[in-house]
Amino acid sequence: MLCILYTTGPYFLFVLIILTNAIYTLSCGKAPGSGGIPTEIVKLSRENPLLGHLHELLLQSWDEGTLPQDMRDAKIITLYKNKGDRRDCNNYHGISHLSTVGKAFARVVLNRLQQLADLVYPESQCGFRAKRSTVDIVFSITQL
Repeated sequence: MLCILYTTGPYFLFVLIILTNAIYTLSCGKAPGSGGIPTEIVKLSRENPLLGHLHELLLQSWDEGTLPQDMRDAKIITLYKNKGDRRDCNNYHGISHLSTVGKAFARVVLNRLQQLADLVYPESQCGFRAKRSTVDIVFSITQL
């Protein structure tokens, strides 16, 4: 299994660094989600034993190929857009609250997928990529 590479050898420290960076990017002052652990506490984990437990949990999740259910569950709250009929569902948008640890793990996965996408997509692919937009490619085309 490919995931075994992350639980042994040189990738063990690599995953710890990726997790630490993901935790650092979390926004403070947000709702903690189902786990009830505020972002500020998780960010402090970079300096205490909680980081080691989160690291072990991430490695175990990669090894098993699944996250614990409470990290996958999201509480979705609908907010009215202040336009149109309140009885029309299209006039609402949803906000999902993941657990803080789930957000950190999702950030790790997102970062890895973005790195893989950068290897697979051609240079001309600008949509759905970090620090690029379709405006960039439209500008490039108009310059030809």
